[in-house]
Amino acid sequence: MSDLTQAVEISGGIFALMMATQYGTRHFGWHKIALPVLAVSGFGYSYLKDAPTDHSSVMLYLVGAAIGLVFGVLAYASTAMWADRTTGSIMTRCGAAFVAVWLVAMVARIGFVWAVSDIPAFQTWVGEHMMSMHLTTEAIAPFFVIWALTMVAGRLAGLVARSRALRTQFDATRSATVSPVTAPVMTRTAG
Repeated sequence: MSDLTQAVEISGGIFALMMATQYGTRHFGWHKIALPVLAVSGFGYSYLKDAPTDHSSVMLYLVGAAIGLVFGVLAYASTAMWADRTTGSIMTRCGAAFVAVWLVAMVARIGFVWAVSDIPAFQTWVGEHMMSMHLTTEAIAPFFVIWALTMVAGRLAGLVARSRALRTQFDATRSATVSPVTAPVMTRTAG
């Protein structure tokens, strides 16, 4: 399998999963947390188990994590979240901005791999930089996987924190508006 095919499959698969499970108005519960984490972790394990761990590669992975964090914050910011007024269910809505963030991330990953594969000048430039930084080509796939993992994890961490705050706020509002009714106790005396 070529690097480009692999990049398209990984990035396209993550994009499709996120659109299928997150786009539109959805109930936010543990299933919305577990599914993306499990799917991306599956990709992560298969590509990270044999990843180079030398100093230069780890530095590259940290750059991938930083890029993923930026995209994760953008994906988080493009997700509306609220508590349903009657049930307290936490809801999310992801629209065009959410799609744009994920699309840019996917196109950036695929574009890089395509450029390295098909544009000789870019291939030379990347090769020279990789050599000067003591990187091997085996570090590229883990870089992109770490980017994707951090993007998903960063967004989810923000959503989990926001959902807890919304739940607390809903519970406080509900308990403040529902006060116990106290009726005078009537006793009957014989007489």
